[in-house]
Amino acid sequence: MKKLLHSILFLMMVGLIVWQLTGCKRTPSPPTEQDAIAVWKNTHAKTQMEDLISLTTTNGQLEEANGIKIYTIYYQVKQRSTVQLGNRPAGTETEYQGNYPFQWTEKGWMGPDKQIYPEH
Repeated sequence: MKKLLHSILFLMMVGLIVWQLTGCKRTPSPPTEQDAIAVWKNTHAKTQMEDLISLTTTNGQLEEANGIKIYTIYYQVKQRSTVQLGNRPAGTETEYQGNYPFQWTEKGWMGPDKQIYPEH
């Protein structure tokens, strides 16, 4: 009887472990404000025409399209021009709003700059 009880408990534990490993799909942690700042720097720093003063996220939305998870970060940026742009002198500060879509991959979130941002 004792052997049977141990066998049943062992099978239950193995079943729980297998269920945890295969049965539960989880939602990955969304990209962070730091990831959005990294995307901004990767896409704007190459031109070296603007300096980032601040980037704050205003919202975020997780969607699934054709089985692919997409997380869109909505943000507000304040930047300063480092060179004269048109009739705006260097040092002019501008603000704008935008969004960055991140696509979930097996290695983490891929940003619009094609860099992978691992889960936090």
